[in-house]
Amino acid sequence: MNVVRVLLRRAALGVVAAWTVLTTVFLLFTATDDWVLARRVGILRWGGADEGTVQQMTQEYLAGRGYDRPLWVQYVDWLENMVTLRWGTSFRLGEPVLPLLVDAVVRTAAYVLPALVLAVALGVGLGLYVARNPESRVAGASLGSVYLVFAVPNVWIGGLLVSLANGGVLPHSTLVFGYVLPCLLAATTLLGGVTAYARAYAAELTSAEFVRLVTATGAPPRRVAAHILRNAAVPVLSTVVAEALALLVLAVFVIEVLLGIDGFGRLLYRSVDARDLPVLLGGTLIVVTVGVLANVVQDLAYGVLDPRIDAADR
Repeated sequence: MNVVRVLLRRAALGVVAAWTVLTTVFLLFTATDDWVLARRVGILRWGGADEGTVQQMTQEYLAGRGYDRPLWVQYVDWLENMVTLRWGTSFRLGEPVLPLLVDAVVRTAAYVLPALVLAVALGVGLGLYVARNPESRVAGASLGSVYLVFAVPNVWIGGLLVSLANGGVLPHSTLVFGYVLPCLLAATTLLGGVTAYARAYAAELTSAEFVRLVTATGAPPRRVAAHILRNAAVPVLSTVVAEALALLVLAVFVIEVLLGIDGFGRLLYRSVDARDLPVLLGGTLIVVTVGVLANVVQDLAYGVLDPRIDAADR
C-alpha cells in the first residue's frame, strides 16, 4: 500500500508541475510581444505597404493563431487540449502536433538511450575500478582521460567533424553523423559526472566495515566489487538521474541543431523561433512527463536495490 501511496503522490506532484510549467510557457508566448508578427510587419513596411495592408495582415495573423480571443479563453482552450491530447496543428508546419512530436521523440531516443547506457556502464565501471585501485597507473590514466574528455567542449569537436565532412575531407555518413556521433557527444556529456559520483561513493564504501569483512573471508575482488556496487547503487542512481535529465535536455538542443538532426530538440528550437505554441506546449508536457516518470522509476528502483528503504521515506 505504501508503494501505491508513493506513486499517487508522485502523480499528484507531476500534475501540479505540468500545470505550472505549461501555464508559464503559455504566458511567455501569449502575454509578451510577438516577434514573428513584428518581423512580418517590418517586412511589409520596408516594402512600402500602406497601413491598411499592415492592419489586415495583423488581423489575419492573430485570427489564424487564435490570438484574437480574450486571453483567459485561449488559456482554458489550450489547457483542455493538453489534457485531452488534442494538441492541434503546428503553426509553422501545418501538421498535427502529436504525431509530429512522437516522431521527433523517437528520433532523439535513437541516440540518447544508447548514450545513457554507454555513459552509465563506463562511468560506474571506471569509478568503481579507480576507487578500488587508487594507486594503479591504469586507473589514473583512465580517470585523467575521462576528465579530459569531459573538460574539452565536445560540441566543438562535433562541429569540427561536421565542417570537415562538409568540406569533403571526411566522408559524410548518415549512420556516423546521424547516430554514432550524437550518441558519443551525449555520452561524453554525462560520462565525467557519472564517473566522479561512482568513484566518490565507491571510495567511501571501500573502507566500510562490511567490505573489510568480505575481504577478510577471502572473497575474490569481483565479489567485493559487487558488494560495493550494490550499496553504492542508490546514491549513484539518484545523482545520475538528476544529472542525466538536466544535461540531456540541454545537450539535445545543441547536438541536433549542430548536426541537423530532425529530433525533439531541433523541433522545439525551431518552434521557439516561430512562436509555434501548439508544439511548444506539447513538447513541454512531454519533458515534464519524462521527468515525473524518471522519478517514479527511481523510487521503485530504490526498493529493488535496497529493500531496507521504506516506501514511506521516499
